[in-house]
Amino acid sequence: MEVDRSRAKRVASEAFQAHGIAPADSDLAADVLVTADAMGKGSHGLLRLPRYVRGIEHGNVDPEGKIEVVRDSGAAATLDGGSKLGATVATRAIAEAMDRADEYGVGVVGAHSSNHLGMLGYYTNQARHDGYVAIGMTNTEPAMPPYGGSEPILGTNPIAIGLPTHPPFNLDMSTSSIARGKILEKSEQGGSISEEIALDSQGEPTTDPEAALEGTILPFGGPKGSGLAIAVEILAGGLVGAAMGREVTGTYHTEDPCTKGDLFAIIDPDALAGKGFADRASEYLHSLKREPLASGFDEIRLPGERSVKRERNAETISIDDDLWEEVQSLTE
Repeated sequence: MEVDRSRAKRVASEAFQAHGIAPADSDLAADVLVTADAMGKGSHGLLRLPRYVRGIEHGNVDPEGKIEVVRDSGAAATLDGGSKLGATVATRAIAEAMDRADEYGVGVVGAHSSNHLGMLGYYTNQARHDGYVAIGMTNTEPAMPPYGGSEPILGTNPIAIGLPTHPPFNLDMSTSSIARGKILEKSEQGGSISEEIALDSQGEPTTDPEAALEGTILPFGGPKGSGLAIAVEILAGGLVGAAMGREVTGTYHTEDPCTKGDLFAIIDPDALAGKGFADRASEYLHSLKREPLASGFDEIRLPGERSVKRERNAETISIDDDLWEEVQSLTE
């Protein structure tokens, strides 16, 4: 069904507030989820709201938690998120990084003791709108093996990069062959997955999303995706004082405390390139889009271009009927 976007945000915020979250934090988390739906990324949209509520009910989200800077090195800092909602902690982290970039040219902020932050590209998109180059990454519960392995020990570990360009560039990708959220979406709403992206608990290829969630997701590009996932595991986890590997919990099974970490790096382009970087980068992107097309393609699309434009014009969001009923019931 189609739901008015502003109504969806209001209902989602009311659901968070009904479970003890402050109005400002509720509004922010609702906007993160509904924006994902407006971008066509339902795997990170309101589908996640019931799981977030379960995390609150299990005591893993602390509505009264305080975000504190526990390490400050000027251009770099580490936050303790106080077990608040992930959207609240990530927004504070990227704001801290932007403030430091204003002063030092670059700002790097990590966060631990947080919760699932939603769509990672939401935050890099906000920063790129403000004229910054933004890089974000986060690690997740084990869901895939390293290249050559058979047991899940790596998260799907997304990475996002936003550039202050026109046309928009906002790369947001998991290091797995498919985001775990997309498999969750298939599982909860029905459907199958491609055979080559996941293994069941017996190590056999599967098209059943439930079996994939119980088994392992494969890294994209074999050793390439595996290598990136390992890097994100260490940078977003170990570097910020959060967990790594099998010690990461709470991003998917929300009855467990969330132990993952986040890392945001913000660059003031003027500090490196001087004035005019955005214009030069934008012209380069335009030149890419003017390149000859391969057979079967009608345009060259840039990372995030379609979703950013879609979100900009979206007055409604598409949502499964049963999910919308569940979301509304959570406001009680």
